[in-house]
Amino acid sequence: MIALGPADPCMHELLALLADPRHVHNMGLPEWDKTIRLARQARLLGVLAQRIQSRNELLAAVPECVLGHLRSATAFAAYRGHLLRLELAALAEALPPELPVAVLKGAAYMLQKLDLARGRLPNDVDLMVAHSDLDGAETALRSAGWEFEEIDAYTERYYRQWSHELPPLRFPGHPLEVDLHHTITPVTGRLRPDTALLLADLQTLPGERFLVLHPLDQILHAAVHLFQDSDLRAHLRDLVDIDGLIRAHVHSHQDWQTLTARAVRHQLERPLWYALRYCRAWLATAVPEDLPLAAPPTAVIRLFDWVFPRCTLPRVPDQPVGISRRAAERLGTLRHQWLRLPPGLLLRQLAHKGMRRLRARPLVTDQSK
Repeated sequence: MIALGPADPCMHELLALLADPRHVHNMGLPEWDKTIRLARQARLLGVLAQRIQSRNELLAAVPECVLGHLRSATAFAAYRGHLLRLELAALAEALPPELPVAVLKGAAYMLQKLDLARGRLPNDVDLMVAHSDLDGAETALRSAGWEFEEIDAYTERYYRQWSHELPPLRFPGHPLEVDLHHTITPVTGRLRPDTALLLADLQTLPGERFLVLHPLDQILHAAVHLFQDSDLRAHLRDLVDIDGLIRAHVHSHQDWQTLTARAVRHQLERPLWYALRYCRAWLATAVPEDLPLAAPPTAVIRLFDWVFPRCTLPRVPDQPVGISRRAAERLGTLRHQWLRLPPGLLLRQLAHKGMRRLRARPLVTDQSK
């Protein structure tokens, strides 16, 4: 297994449970204590609870004092899932029926009734339309009552010219925000998937108003979201999503070959390589060894193996953040910005953020006068 850095020893228990819930038979109360806190910190306690509660022989091995945490996590996940369904129903009513709209990530997993959606905690609703339909979708949502959050003129320009989505929208009183995309990566990013292929291969779902990405594109989207378009911080749940998508959609050698070929078509070989590396190492995903994906340089792999666990794995909340974790998180943030923006725009973005922080500082007055 790839070294987990300074992670708590119970991190091995959490990963073992995520890879195979039968690991409950090897756990005692001391292991459960920290594993529950780590899983809650990673927003994965509901997922674990669903996997364990679905099998009676596993429930029998769980201490009674632990079952309360699992039941609570299941109830909370069901509540969040209900909120997501309500938001999707409202969006379906607001958007013109002739407008092709895809749902991404958590909402798509739920509509497809995938196992990985059970116990998952949705944060928002991600929609995607063709760029030519973006104005029509925005107009429909704003006319129906969805509003943008308050942002300055520069940030709005950033979203509209350089990002892959509009600023977040929210209907007053609704707990979930809506992100309206026109592709799956920033338009200024170093990797640019084939949006025309994404849209051409959208899939319908029986009885549903919304479309979803092609199953293999869902895997690639999850991979690029984690390894290209995030700062890597506290994203173990995204790796668990990738593992679940692979288990749901990839069943044969031909499927693997098609997935790698599609990654090449979308220019997403590197994110997929990283996703498969860590899924295999941490979650026991059955990934073939001979896939035709070019590995990064050895020095890059070693550096990433140092950064990724320190950024991504959760920590017990009452433990201090170590120096190595802080350094790794800083590197993860810098990497995210570098992959997302070309140098000139990156400098402009950093300057804007710096000026905004300076303006936000309170004035210091001389109290001696």
